[in-house]
Amino acid sequence: MQNTPRAIILGAILLPAASLQADELALVNGDSLQGTTVAQTDSHLIWLSDNFGELTIALKRVASINGEPLFSSSTMPEVAAAVSSFSNSLRGELSVTGAYASGNEEREDWDIGTAVEWRAGDYRHDAAINYESHSLDGSAASEEHHVGYGLDFFFREKWFWKNGATWGANDSRAIDQYYSVGSAIGRQLWETDASALSAESGFVWISEEYNDQSSDSRLTWSWSADYRKILMQSVELFHSHRLLVSVSDVDDSELKADLGLKTPLMENLFTELKLEWLYDNKPALGTKARDSQLTIGVNYSW
Repeated sequence: MQNTPRAIILGAILLPAASLQADELALVNGDSLQGTTVAQTDSHLIWLSDNFGELTIALKRVASINGEPLFSSSTMPEVAAAVSSFSNSLRGELSVTGAYASGNEEREDWDIGTAVEWRAGDYRHDAAINYESHSLDGSAASEEHHVGYGLDFFFREKWFWKNGATWGANDSRAIDQYYSVGSAIGRQLWETDASALSAESGFVWISEEYNDQSSDSRLTWSWSADYRKILMQSVELFHSHRLLVSVSDVDDSELKADLGLKTPLMENLFTELKLEWLYDNKPALGTKARDSQLTIGVNYSW
C-alpha cells in the first residue's frame, strides 16, 4: 500500500505530459508535421504546426494522423483515389508577357515560358522551356532561348540527389550557345499548400560559345534555393536564386535571382509580376556585368 501514493503522483505527472505530446500529420508526398488539428472541412484540414503556425492543407494531401488514415476508400472513394495518385502527380505552368508600342518608338517584347513537374514515387522530374525576344525601333530582335531538365531522387524523406542539364543562347550577353550538366545534393526543408522551401548545392560544368567565336568552359560550385509562400487573399510570393563560382578562379562568379508575386484572377489563371536580376562579374567582351528586367504578364497553372 505504501507504493500507491507514489503511483498516483507519478501518474499525475506523466498523464499531462502525454496529453501535451504533439500529433504527427503525414502527407502523401512523404513530409510530416508535428502539431494539432484545429478544424476540418469537407475539403481542407486546418493544422496548428509547432514550427510553421496555422496551416490550411487540402485533405487530398493528407495521408494519416498518428498513423491512422484520414479517409477510407469505402466512405470517400474520390478522396482516396486522389491520395493514392498524388505520388504520381503532374503539375505545370505557362507564363506569357508581351509589350508592343508604335509611333515615336517602335518596340516589341515577348517572354514566354513553361515549366512542368512530374512526381513518380521517389523521383521528381522538372522540365522548363523559355523564349524571349526584344526589338526596338525596327532593329533585329535580341533573342534568348533556354531549355532545361532535372531529375531528383529522394533517397531519404527530405533529402534528394539532383542531376540536370541545360542548353540555351543569349544575344544580349553575346552568347551564341551554352550548355551545362550538373549534380547536387538538396533538401526539401518543407512543402505544403501554404509554403515550400528547398535548397541544394553541388557542381556544374558550363561551356559557353560567344558571338566573337571565342569560348569558355569551367567547373563551378553551385548553390541554389527555391521558396514560395501564400500570402493574404491567395497571393503567392515566390523567390529563387542560383550562385555559380568557378572552382579554378573564385573571382569568376555569377548570381541569378527571381522575385515575384502571383495574384489570382480566376481558377488556375493569375497575373504575374516578376523581377529578374543577373550579375556576372566576368561577362563576355562588350557586355555589361548586370542585367535586370521587371515584367508583368499572365500565368496559367495546373
